[in-house]
Amino acid sequence: PEAETAYHHTLHVHQVNYGFFGLDKAEIVNELSQAYFVMGDLESANNMQKSYVGIVEHHYPGKNLERVPSLTSQAEMLYQTESTFRSLNAYRRLIALIEDADGPDSMELIPALTSISDILLNNRIIDGEDGGEKAMRYLRRAAAITEKNEDTSELEKANVFIMMGDFLSIQTPDRGAVVGNYKRGWEYLDGNPELHAYRDEAFENALLLNPVPRSTAPAMQDLLENASDPEQPKNGHIIVGYDVDEGGRPENVRVVESVPPGLHDYIVKNHVRDFAFRPRFEAGQPVGSPNQTFELRYSVDEEELPEELRQNTTEVAKADAIQ
Repeated sequence: PEAETAYHHTLHVHQVNYGFFGLDKAEIVNELSQAYFVMGDLESANNMQKSYVGIVEHHYPGKNLERVPSLTSQAEMLYQTESTFRSLNAYRRLIALIEDADGPDSMELIPALTSISDILLNNRIIDGEDGGEKAMRYLRRAAAITEKNEDTSELEKANVFIMMGDFLSIQTPDRGAVVGNYKRGWEYLDGNPELHAYRDEAFENALLLNPVPRSTAPAMQDLLENASDPEQPKNGHIIVGYDVDEGGRPENVRVVESVPPGLHDYIVKNHVRDFAFRPRFEAGQPVGSPNQTFELRYSVDEEELPEELRQNTTEVAKADAIQ
């Protein structure tokens, strides 16, 4: 409340001295929007973003790239506040502005194209069409723009192809397309010695891209919620081992340890089988990553367990207490 009062006082002073549309006021309004978001007042956060956009537009009307930061901020805030469709529309308006102001091949489009693809990726159906298919079109356009522009850096090109690889790894069984995009990303990073550290960090380990796959069963979602609840005592656990192949898919999925044995083995193994990874690379080629593990600790209602499972759980709980 004190911070909110201070912001509003500052806004009042600026408005008195410089008028309602004083450009210095724009950044204060943006900061106040972020403060409202932190406080959980999402409606006020979005209203402040709308004012931020209005002030900037007043100073830079029409087709002007100076409006891009405020429109980007508004779109991001809408997405953060889970106003998905409004966020999509905000990004579309942003894309249209950049196209009008700087042309259809402007590098200014890349952040907006990749951001909107990320939103679409996380929504199954948008405007009656699969969000993933729309996301891929935006990513392909971003890739085409980066390669067409002579001023595009190797890092910008690499990041677009890595993002396309990550997207395809989750979306498609076509591992050739997945690996092909990662290789393009690697090549751009490998071609610039100054980017080798970034290259190594991006590809040094298999990177899990979907900790909760879309196909995760309701029973597994309940188990994950149980596992994340700090107030629930954890008297059961399961460890699943697996290898990640060269295409970023789990293989040889097996239960290493399960207490109570067999209670959730089936659904957890299926959960792990649906993981998607960015594979590890060595010398420009994808390589497997063996001996990975997924561990889950959860609470068990012992009264609902068969006697043999109940006894096992009790003994493990005692052993954990001694440790």
